[in-house]
Amino acid sequence: MNNNLFINEAALDAFISDLPSQPSSGHKKRSPGYRTGDLILNRQDILSSISFTNDSLPIPIVQRVEAIELPSIALPFSKVVNKSASDTLVVFYEPDINFARILHNPKRYVNSLRRFPCVVGPDFSQKIGMNPFVCYSNSWWNKALTAYFQSCGITMVPNATWSTPASYDYAFKGLPKKSVIAINSNGIKGNDAALYLWRKGYGEALRVLEPTLILRYGDRLPGEKEDISVYYENLNLKNLRNGRKRITC
Repeated sequence: MNNNLFINEAALDAFISDLPSQPSSGHKKRSPGYRTGDLILNRQDILSSISFTNDSLPIPIVQRVEAIELPSIALPFSKVVNKSASDTLVVFYEPDINFARILHNPKRYVNSLRRFPCVVGPDFSQKIGMNPFVCYSNSWWNKALTAYFQSCGITMVPNATWSTPASYDYAFKGLPKKSVIAINSNGIKGNDAALYLWRKGYGEALRVLEPTLILRYGDRLPGEKEDISVYYENLNLKNLRNGRKRITC
């Protein structure tokens, strides 16, 4: 399989916008930055350190997490990537563009993520109405990056995410059974279709993965398995609701 086919559009757009401008004259020294081939070369390199399913289109395998020390708060990657906090759960539940850089050069963020007790796997979007290939690609890379960071000794919690029922076949494949997992519910309330699909996917995730503990980010919703769930608030959303400033780290 040619793994280079799995290009995340948000990451590619961000990569192109970050390219340094090149001088017109060949006599001037080029500015340091990414070379054109770095995006593919960096990603190809990390794939050699992870395992894949035996499917005709192999999917990265994320390792089981048996136990973790529960941090008291959860904050998005873009707010804490340059910080260090012993009591913070790092999540990627924010716009893709805010963390697309990890797909450019995953190795660059290994030491940053090691400073935290645990990190939820990346969450490149799988939205209703998105092109099915993009949803598949994003799911694939979410798992590939999680597996890679696990191989570097970082405690990465598998992120269970899906779109429509058509995604279930690949969305949960490669994720471990009887593990600690994470599930996000941001953006669900107020949208009946999204709430219906979230509940349906939530039930399927529990059926297929049989999690031992669920780190839940976002609003608590009716019908959840609360006895095995630990809830983390979206602090920025909470502050906005209460008329306070956003968190800036």
